[in-house]
Amino acid sequence: MLALQTLFKQNGIFWKRWWSYTQILILVELSIDLILIPILNFLSNTILNASNIAYVSYTNLGYLFTHKIPAMLELLLLLLFIMILVFTQFAVTLISFRAIRSDLNLGWRVYLKDLWKQIWPLPYKTFWFFLFYFLLIIPIGGVGLNSPLLDKVKIPTFITDWIFQEHLPLGILLSLIYLVILYVGIRWIFVLPNIIFDKKGARAAIRLSWAKTRHKTLHYLLYIVILTVIIGSVLIVLFGIILGIQWIFDAVHFFPKTVAIVNMTVVQIINAGSEFYFTSLIALLLLSETSNLTVSSEMKQAKHRRWPWFAILAISISGFASYSALYFNNLLLQKPETISHRGVDDGNGVQNTIPAMKKTAKEKPDYIEMDIQETKDHKFIVLHDTNLKKLAEINKKPSQMTLAQLKKVKVHENGYTAYLASFDDYLNAANKSHQKLLIEFKKTSSSSNDFVKKFSELYDNKLRKNHDMVHSLDYKFIQQSKNDEPKVPANYILSFNLSGVPVSKANGFTMEYTTLNDTFVYESHFENKNVYAWTVNETDDMDKMIFLGVDGIITDNLSDLNDEIDANINTKSYALRILNYIVTMKNPAL
Repeated sequence: MLALQTLFKQNGIFWKRWWSYTQILILVELSIDLILIPILNFLSNTILNASNIAYVSYTNLGYLFTHKIPAMLELLLLLLFIMILVFTQFAVTLISFRAIRSDLNLGWRVYLKDLWKQIWPLPYKTFWFFLFYFLLIIPIGGVGLNSPLLDKVKIPTFITDWIFQEHLPLGILLSLIYLVILYVGIRWIFVLPNIIFDKKGARAAIRLSWAKTRHKTLHYLLYIVILTVIIGSVLIVLFGIILGIQWIFDAVHFFPKTVAIVNMTVVQIINAGSEFYFTSLIALLLLSETSNLTVSSEMKQAKHRRWPWFAILAISISGFASYSALYFNNLLLQKPETISHRGVDDGNGVQNTIPAMKKTAKEKPDYIEMDIQETKDHKFIVLHDTNLKKLAEINKKPSQMTLAQLKKVKVHENGYTAYLASFDDYLNAANKSHQKLLIEFKKTSSSSNDFVKKFSELYDNKLRKNHDMVHSLDYKFIQQSKNDEPKVPANYILSFNLSGVPVSKANGFTMEYTTLNDTFVYESHFENKNVYAWTVNETDDMDKMIFLGVDGIITDNLSDLNDEIDANINTKSYALRILNYIVTMKNPAL
């Protein structure tokens, strides 16, 4: 198989100078994580603070582009700067790998000077192409090179769930588009090296890459697939051996914690190594069709200078070991609050109905999350959807019916049938079950201006007595809630982690988990604000949120969440805790 032969060839090239390739990747990653990302976060926060912009979300983009034009232009310029940095990251990797492959003894001052000469003019020649290329092809199509700078360029899970579960034809269309993008990504796999090394313009580079990959699309796809499978298989074997060793030490009770710290440190080193190996094999593939592998004579004449790589390696391993020690001494993880999304667990009833809430309350979640919106007579009905068609097959909005009319409506879901409930009835039933609530204020086109004020006047005392919370996607609702019912915790819901922690009176944030990261959690906790992740339904994602240190997890599968918390927090098996860590790690092929 030609793909396998190509893989063996690039593998041989890698192992010939593996430490040199790894040094470059370590340097690039440290530069991004420790220097560039903090600087970019500082710049974005400075722009927002200087313009008195509390947050950036799809709910206020229209206002920002009409009333905060200078700030939005500055943010757009910052985005363009990020695109240049992404290009620079990939260019540095490829140029460095080319130099290593040419068996150079690199003098770093001369080497960096040559890098600057090669990289500086390139983004401006074909900038708009790169804006499209990185935003579309790299994160979605996937050609093996990825950047932490593009971590937010992803589609939130709740959107894909909405598409595939409620609009299947659109989901099929999206899948076809993804396949087209994947195909284009493979056909464009040599665009970057063509521009960097052959000094081609965007159009010429695309044509050249298209020609090089003609009749070879399957070949390069198989290369990536086989590489992924091999790495995955090796990791399974190595991690299996480590877990087996740990299980033995757990069973005989012979220094299990000490052995666990060593084993988990090894796991982290192996995982980092697999990521570097994958990136290296992809980068070397990109160089395999490059005609110009020569370098400047100045670089050839440079003398080799040693960098303190072993000191950096020792610091990295010490960091891994410290993390492991903190982890096994229970200083990193905390038990998150469990929150049942819309009052159900694994489809045990109709969402937002009293029978489902009572059934779920028996499992003792910390909170049951539910939704309220206004009726025609400006009262409150417990309902998520802004139209009754899905649950009741009635093509009407709740705002077109009175509360009395809505309470007579039967809704159907998961094989169950129940009546819609007023918030009064739902709250009373929850109080009788000793169940705390997380109430979402649903803002609709028919919501009155005094929605929150009216709600606060009716329920403030009851919510405080039962220790309930509220949250909403509407920023103004949360600000008003803190004014009208200041002793009731209120969280602002964010569907996307775009610009960091918003400036808000909110007690915390409910963040869609896809773009939630440890930086957002850390900064929120620094401001004494809680972070709740929604809607987390897969066990691997639950583990990731636990490792991020979120304060609560909202889920449709409460039983699974309880099991994962028990496995991560309460288990006495170090082997199981190492396994839980392994499943949360980033796949090197992603």
